[in-house]
Amino acid sequence: MLESPKQNGVTHLLSILAKSADKWVQLGTLVLIGLSGFGNWVATWNSADRNKVEIEINRRVAWEGEQRIKQEVIKQVNEIHQWMKEATEEFHNGNADSAANKRLLLGFKEELVNFEKRQLTALDNQTTIIKGQTQILKELQDFVNDRKKKESQ
Repeated sequence: MLESPKQNGVTHLLSILAKSADKWVQLGTLVLIGLSGFGNWVATWNSADRNKVEIEINRRVAWEGEQRIKQEVIKQVNEIHQWMKEATEEFHNGNADSAANKRLLLGFKEELVNFEKRQLTALDNQTTIIKGQTQILKELQDFVNDRKKKESQ
């Protein structure tokens, strides 16, 4: 058994009007169907037009967003390049500074070694002088002691 498709009230009414024996009713029904189709066509055309405008707006918004993102990426890449350049220069300057500091420290070390040698030489000279003075004082003391002995005798 084949079932006929379920018809809503409007479709059923239009079907009855189209089967009417009166030509004016048929013509009126045809005009109403035509007006309904024309209204649907106008609504679809208007909706399509609005959709085209909305699509164009969305495309423009998407393009502008893409351009902003692209500009931000370019800006960030430039910042990264600048940072890398500065870091490289700082690294090389640090190496140059380290080399200069190393030369300076080696110079200080050499000066300290020379200073130490001079101080040791000066200490040796003072030790020699003190030994000589000690010898002179001992001889002087011996002389004074001998004198005292001779005087007291």
